[in-house]
Amino acid sequence: MNLRILFTILHDFIIFGLSFFIALWIRLDFANALILSKGLWPFIMLFSLSNIFLLKYMRLYHGIWRYASLHEIISIIKSVVISTLLLLGTFFLIFRLENIPRSFPILLLATSIFACISPRVLYRIIKDNFKKKGVKKIPIFVVGDNSTSENFIRMSKQIDSPYKVIGLISVKEKSVGRRIHNVPILCSLENLNNLVDKLKSEKNPPQRIIVSDSKIDKKFLESLYIFSKQNGLAIGMLPKISELSGGTKNQFETSPIVIEDVLGRKQKVNNPEILKDIKNKVVLVTGAGGSIGSELSRQIFNLKPKLLILLEQNEFNLFKISSELRENTIVSLTDIRDTEKMQKVLSHYKPHYVFHTAALKHITFVEDEPLEALETNFFSTVNLCQLCKKLKIKKFVFISTDKAVDPTNVMGASKRLCEKYIQKISNETKSTIFSIVRFGNVLGSTGSVVPLFEKQINNGGPITITHPKIKRYFMTIREAVELVLISSQLEIKENGEIFILEMGESIFIKDLAKRMIQLCGKKESDIEIKYSGLRKGEKIEEKLFFDNEIISKTKVPGILSTNSKLFSPNISDFYKLTSEMRKPVKKNVINYFEKLLPEYCKSE
Repeated sequence: MNLRILFTILHDFIIFGLSFFIALWIRLDFANALILSKGLWPFIMLFSLSNIFLLKYMRLYHGIWRYASLHEIISIIKSVVISTLLLLGTFFLIFRLENIPRSFPILLLATSIFACISPRVLYRIIKDNFKKKGVKKIPIFVVGDNSTSENFIRMSKQIDSPYKVIGLISVKEKSVGRRIHNVPILCSLENLNNLVDKLKSEKNPPQRIIVSDSKIDKKFLESLYIFSKQNGLAIGMLPKISELSGGTKNQFETSPIVIEDVLGRKQKVNNPEILKDIKNKVVLVTGAGGSIGSELSRQIFNLKPKLLILLEQNEFNLFKISSELRENTIVSLTDIRDTEKMQKVLSHYKPHYVFHTAALKHITFVEDEPLEALETNFFSTVNLCQLCKKLKIKKFVFISTDKAVDPTNVMGASKRLCEKYIQKISNETKSTIFSIVRFGNVLGSTGSVVPLFEKQINNGGPITITHPKIKRYFMTIREAVELVLISSQLEIKENGEIFILEMGESIFIKDLAKRMIQLCGKKESDIEIKYSGLRKGEKIEEKLFFDNEIISKTKVPGILSTNSKLFSPNISDFYKLTSEMRKPVKKNVINYFEKLLPEYCKSE
């Protein structure tokens, strides 16, 4: 037992003894109370010790006064009531309650409860209101239901909190005008415009809005985003419990709410039980510094793998993701085209899972350098699959694209060739499970139109779109990666199965641009939209599956699957292509490549 607990027990012992005397003093007078208490000292001891015992039994002495709450108050009331009843029982056995004033037990209850609770509450008030001088906190508005807002206000009173909550935005209209911990509820989410006058009159206006409830309705999130843009406020979201437990964030580290969060769909799945198999496993992610690879690494990290291997050839991207994920991670600055280095990494760490996201994906650049695309996208995938088969890696997951369906460009064609090869090599082994995950565009990835449009809007326009009728599928990176992880855990019907992520309806890019203009707090008339013409290899509209593919549903909403092996060449044909790629002069590579892909409709 430490000195702090001993001091608290001594404090309470004295408090209960004094309360006994004060109760007598109120009922009698000081002189009579003093005389009577001398004869009743054994009963004073009984009352004090019984309270100490009960409070210790209720673990009150393990609490910290700085965080005294309703729980402690209820424990004190219970203890005093029980001790008073015990005292009355003792009086009855000895005195038959003769000469005991009837008001004494009530006075004893009141004085004891007040005397025991008051120091704790006073201590908390002092600590809450007299912080370290010189610590300037950021004034903020908090958005959420009353429960989550109350939790955040209590957290914000901690010394290390960077925030001072000056106002609340509630999800309930009926709560407006009320207060939580003396912080006013200024408006509801349905009436954000009522805040404008408040912002103008505030002497210490808020610098940001923090959303404390991650389950907030999408339409309200959109309204908050527009409001924050129009009024020059930063907006962020508190971390989820999974992010706190995973160690990627602390309780005050907010994630900026970006335009992709508002544009994306409501997620169907969130940290399901199905992902538990990844815990305590060794996982390797290629392209770990890219858009998909980095988010995949974060979500795997939160699942607590035994070891996470971040493999990336871009030094800066690898530094960024490795700085974020430190525990139980290994970084490998490796080009996936380096077969010898890849073999060393896989042989040494023996991962249970390999998620292959590394690829060249920018259509325009890849059209101009088809051999580079085949080296990175196809040849490296072939080598990696062979290594996984040889080392009997448990699962290999390949990230594909909707551009692999009826491909019209080298990037999509190279990905389609990978799909076909993986389906072939999967027939040769039962030790390694091969699967493919195919999906469309992700919001906010490098090269995505979303950050480009946002930059163009902030610069005053114009927004450039290639064609007025161009349409694309979109989902957030977070949702796509979550579904990729779930796909890796689904029971496959046949090795080499292709999982296809349902992406809803494709949308016109021009409609996306118009909505982004609105979300950035501007009018459509403020920003011009210009059309530049389709680029080489670009399609008006993408598809998620071939017309002849047989699609079936899985047990998880949002994930479809197919085992169809369309336009399937012999495995030897693939190795003829890789053999040509190993030659110093690669004059026949493109011809072999195109022969393997009758579905490839090369753009002129």
